[in-house]
Amino acid sequence: MLQRAIGILPDGTPFSFPGQDSMVEPLEIDKTCKNERIYLALPIRRSSATELSFADADADALARYTAEDAELADTNAGPGEPALAQVAHMRVRLMAQSQMSDAWLKLGIAHVIERRADGTVVLDNRFIPPAIAYGHSPLLHSMVTDIAGLLQQRGEALAARVQQPGRGGIAEVGDFMMLNIINRWQPLVAHLRDHQSLHPERIYARLLELAGELSTFTRDNRRPIGYPIYDHDEPRPSFEAVVADIRRSLSMVLEQNAIPIELHERQYGVQVGVIPDLSLVKRASFVLAVFAELPSDVVRSRFPTQVKIGPVEKIRDLVNLHLPGVRVNPMPIAPRELPYHANYNYFQLDTTNELWDQLQRSGGVALHIAGDFPGLRMEFWAIKP
Repeated sequence: MLQRAIGILPDGTPFSFPGQDSMVEPLEIDKTCKNERIYLALPIRRSSATELSFADADADALARYTAEDAELADTNAGPGEPALAQVAHMRVRLMAQSQMSDAWLKLGIAHVIERRADGTVVLDNRFIPPAIAYGHSPLLHSMVTDIAGLLQQRGEALAARVQQPGRGGIAEVGDFMMLNIINRWQPLVAHLRDHQSLHPERIYARLLELAGELSTFTRDNRRPIGYPIYDHDEPRPSFEAVVADIRRSLSMVLEQNAIPIELHERQYGVQVGVIPDLSLVKRASFVLAVFAELPSDVVRSRFPTQVKIGPVEKIRDLVNLHLPGVRVNPMPIAPRELPYHANYNYFQLDTTNELWDQLQRSGGVALHIAGDFPGLRMEFWAIKP
């Protein structure tokens, strides 16, 4: 049973009940009904058809209005008894999709998943009706509310990240640009969330803008995907597609491709770093950023021969027995994911080495520097693919 509704049918006919129009009769859902749309329906206006049905007319006639007697105040005759008059009420009814024909205007109001054996009718709670004001759909409003919350959370996380000391280079510039987008869209989406009388198409258009801007930073080809065309009669597929893409993009904002691994001094010139996520051993590349008060070409040539790298449990044997450890290779330029530091040299670890595989069962990675590198400073990074 539909208790209350107000709106405009596809041909522009307004309706409102209870109020100016009669209440709609309840619809009995058939026992076999499954995965079926329920519509608010009204016969289409036709030039050759009768518009008005009287009490003795066929109840199934395709007349748009039915005549009813009503007592109305007669303002022409002055005070006195009310006058009896006939008024027309729209013959709006509830119909299942299987009952519809081309002779009816229709407006979807619900989607039946099934009728159970005990008579319970199960409705799809993710159905979005074609509403003039998007706030009339709790699902649509919750989508906008969720995006507003995600923008706020991601903005706070990015703001904290860009204020960390020791950052710089392309990665930081990218974070600043992403923060600029989020700072611009957060108050706008909050405005959309708080003004529920806006038309759904306007909401969809703004979400498309947001999704397109985010794709510059979160898609490999830096281009947006193709989104569905807005369909007012079936808004759910278009909204679900763009909202899912926005959520995917905002979930990537918190992912840092470059993960710093802090090195701790141990005895006998050994430094140890603990890889925070052992899955990185298999899928990430590892880079040492090295500074020394020596010419760059000297560091690039000497450092690979005088550093020993391996699991913590193996570093003593590697040093004492002069065994080769994990090799490092000088990189021509600094990786774009890392902060740029002047006069640093960058070395990539050879992760195809047998010793490297043992790090998955180790307590950490250990480094030992044998040579003299005055003013030595090192940073150790894992870079996700």
